[in-house]
Amino acid sequence: MAIGTNDVIVKTGTQKTLEANGASCANNAIVTADDATYSIAADGSNAPDAEFALAVTFATAPTENATIDLYAQELNFDGTNDEQAIETTYKPKYIASFVVNNVTTIQYLNRRASRLPRDATYVLHNNGTGQTFSAGWTLKVLPVTVGPSA
Repeated sequence: MAIGTNDVIVKTGTQKTLEANGASCANNAIVTADDATYSIAADGSNAPDAEFALAVTFATAPTENATIDLYAQELNFDGTNDEQAIETTYKPKYIASFVVNNVTTIQYLNRRASRLPRDATYVLHNNGTGQTFSAGWTLKVLPVTVGPSA
């Protein structure tokens, strides 16, 4: 089927690495992707959505179908003021969950998220996997939007 000029297609931008070599994270703890922040204007050409790619390894197999949850700490939303830092008990901006398998090989996990904060730091919560995930994990973001095919 040919794409017409009135059809809507998915458009992607340039992938950005938020964390290239993350620290290990214990079960039920949080860890920040602190190599870079993500701004939908500066990094995503104003695309309101994105795909997040997480590469993570567990030395001991985690609980299957447990999750590593992604949260955002919004930055610069009231002038230069930032939202309070995310804690294990304070996580106001949920973004997505990566469902883990009970394996010790590297897991490549991908989730699409909508209506991202304009500017944010991203944090992972190792939510009930029963295990620590190893140092060396990566988190990347790919801007996504839809638009006319022409």
